Amino acid sequence: MTSLIEALGDRAIGAVEEVSANAISVLLDPDAPQATALNAGSPAGFPRINGYLLVPNEGGATVGLVTRVQIVRLPYPKRRGMQDFGLVDLPFPARVLSLTPLGTLLARAGGSGRDLSFRVRRGVDVFPSVGDPVVLPTEAQLRAIVEGEDDGQARRILLGTCPTAASAPVHVDPDKLFGRHLAVLGNTGAGKSCSVAGLIRWSLDAARRARTEAERGDKPNARFIVLDPNGEYAKAFAGLNARLFQVSPQGDGKALKVPAWLWNGEEWAAFTGAAPGVQRPILFDAIRRLRSGAGTPDTFQSRARGRIRRYRTGLRLKVQGGDHLQAGRREGVAQLLLNCTQDFEDLAGDAECSDEGLRDQFRSVAKKCREVEEAARGKTRDGGHWHNDFAETNLETVQAALGEVASAVGLSEDESGLSEDAPRFFPARELPGFVDALAADATGRDLAQFVDSLNLRIRGLFAGGPLASVLDPGDSPSVTLDEWLTDHVGADEAANGALAIVDLSLVPSEVIHIVVSVLARMVFEAVQRYRRTHASVLPTVLVLEEAHTFVHRDLTADGAPPAGRVCCRTFERIAREGRKFGLGLVLASQRPSEMSATVLSQCNTFLLHRIVNDRDQDLVRRLVPDALGDLLRELPSLPSRRAILLGWAAPAPVLMEIREVPEAQRPHSPDPDFWDVWTGKSPRGIDWKVIADAWTGTKELGGLAEQGAELW
Repeated sequence: MTSLIEALGDRAIGAVEEVSANAISVLLDPDAPQATALNAGSPAGFPRINGYLLVPNEGGATVGLVTRVQIVRLPYPKRRGMQDFGLVDLPFPARVLSLTPLGTLLARAGGSGRDLSFRVRRGVDVFPSVGDPVVLPTEAQLRAIVEGEDDGQARRILLGTCPTAASAPVHVDPDKLFGRHLAVLGNTGAGKSCSVAGLIRWSLDAARRARTEAERGDKPNARFIVLDPNGEYAKAFAGLNARLFQVSPQGDGKALKVPAWLWNGEEWAAFTGAAPGVQRPILFDAIRRLRSGAGTPDTFQSRARGRIRRYRTGLRLKVQGGDHLQAGRREGVAQLLLNCTQDFEDLAGDAECSDEGLRDQFRSVAKKCREVEEAARGKTRDGGHWHNDFAETNLETVQAALGEVASAVGLSEDESGLSEDAPRFFPARELPGFVDALAADATGRDLAQFVDSLNLRIRGLFAGGPLASVLDPGDSPSVTLDEWLTDHVGADEAANGALAIVDLSLVPSEVIHIVVSVLARMVFEAVQRYRRTHASVLPTVLVLEEAHTFVHRDLTADGAPPAGRVCCRTFERIAREGRKFGLGLVLASQRPSEMSATVLSQCNTFLLHRIVNDRDQDLVRRLVPDALGDLLRELPSLPSRRAILLGWAAPAPVLMEIREVPEAQRPHSPDPDFWDVWTGKSPRGIDWKVIADAWTGTKELGGLAEQGAELW
């Protein structure tokens, strides 16, 4: 330990007085520094809350964080080297510190003397004993505590400095920061957005420098996707070749497209409010037909295919469930065969069927169903009917007949198995017509009245305005799936830039949750399929601003709006499974107490700015180990640019001053300057006509209104 804690006697400031699993009490020597320590290599404030101390032991040195400083009344201490034995023991003010153990400081192999270097390991191997000396760390030891184990500087990102550790630089490993999800939390105006913008920019700058030094070019192969509900980040990444997507593009922005054919069945059902009993099966069937190009439901060919598919699937499921093995009065297989007989006789007699050979095949299916049903039928004494069990060989002959007629009408296996979730283009404007036709044809009953409300919502999507432009309801795709993924996730080697900003500020509130859900799900499924194809992950970072809006805890309840519930479930799945596929999640929120517990519990690193609300503070304290709860008492008093970094990306909780982001690179969320406007120092002209015209869609937003667009 001598080599690790050099000049131990010069830096000793007290001794351990009490030890527990989560706290160490230290009694300071009377001659310990009162305000500034000059015996640690450079002047340092001591004692200070959030400062660091070391307790040497045989395993290295236990690192402790100062969480409390107080004065207690003790008997007058016997000073070293002084003859104080004759003094009367009167109450004497003594200083006592409380430390929270954080980890173990170790010397790196191969170093000695002043060239010795250090590293910090999480966890405490050996707790100190009562009476052990407590010492001030040197500047090199402070840097090791703040920077952590990994010394690969080329892979690390400088976030700021630690004012309580001699302004030691605070670096983080991007693998740890983004690989296990990050939550940036704090009140409005505390600096969250600047921190998020800085993290992205500093990460890309560090990667660019590393590639340049390694002579691999200067363009990082990175992927950041920022979901920006307030339009704050549109100008924050100038010079980074960012791709900007907006509802009403300004400058270099591109039109935001979240085509309706990208939506999966659950998202369609959530938006339309489709009830599970009748509406949802009809909606899903209509989407499957449109995706597969199966044709309009009211044509003869489409009706025939639908009935063949329905009876093949129904019969297979009943056999798999053992429904055919139970004798007695049957409403299962027997009723299905009776219905099949009638439906195929109707098809054989349909005036639209001009193929006599096809009519014969329909009659053959009806005859086979009747024979199998009659073979198992018996009569009761009162004249009613009952059935013996159905032989599987007989049912297989029905399936064979259905298979033959399926081939005759051109029903392929691929078509019958196409999912409503497949991101295959279909003309979304035709969806209401398909729903109406299926409702009229379903099981011979007219269910049109059950789908009126559903179709009203679908038609409202494409009525015009900004929503129709986002959903892109054209007769042909304006963008293919691979083009959409290239735009939003990024091209090979990030050739089109490492950053995509999706400005959601003008997306109508009725679809904002669905649009965000589709964007997040498509990114997640894209990286999933990349790993399946390439057997390696594609590191991608998804940033969600105002996270409490989209992963609100109330959205997990059964009574929550369906669209919000789908959105929240999407992010919960990403939080749980994203790491396995290389998808990191960055959540920024001012109300952590309102966020889904599932999402927050999966975040392994936290960057905490000023938090004043009691409920938010309590929630944050519950997210960290009990021993670290006291560290967060400083949250209400943190000034701007100060934050506490804790979790997987930090070897020990660190109070830091975040690097300043130049004004031109900050997100557009400044505090309103009421006084300067009131007094005329900052004039504000108003032309409500320009804004009203853009708002109502009369003309494009321009001129003066361009400044106001970011406020919507």
